[in-house]
Amino acid sequence: MSSASVFVSEVNLARAVVVAVRAIPGVVDVSPGLFAEAATYGPAERVTGVVVSRVGGALDIQVHVCARYTDSLVLPELAARVRIAVRQSVEALGAGPLALIGVAFDDVCVEGELSA
Repeated sequence: MSSASVFVSEVNLARAVVVAVRAIPGVVDVSPGLFAEAATYGPAERVTGVVVSRVGGALDIQVHVCARYTDSLVLPELAARVRIAVRQSVEALGAGPLALIGVAFDDVCVEGELSA
């Protein structure tokens, strides 16, 4: 197996990251950002909650998350799980290398406050 990466568009990467992050226990959903829109843009498409950019040939991925509040919630541990899921998603697509995976918690949702 070759270690060379293939080109995957920023929008396709963002879509894959959203799917991976939504599957993580403790994550309610990705967030559109608090002060500025967090999104990746492509031709006639926007993927909200994930910003994918290329810096010097490497990928810079920022994920904005709404976490589910529980008594055992530890945000640094949840952030680590998000980073692992993002890394695995990028590697599964054969894209890379990764320069940075940033995680921003835009909200913490309590069970009774979650929308249906």
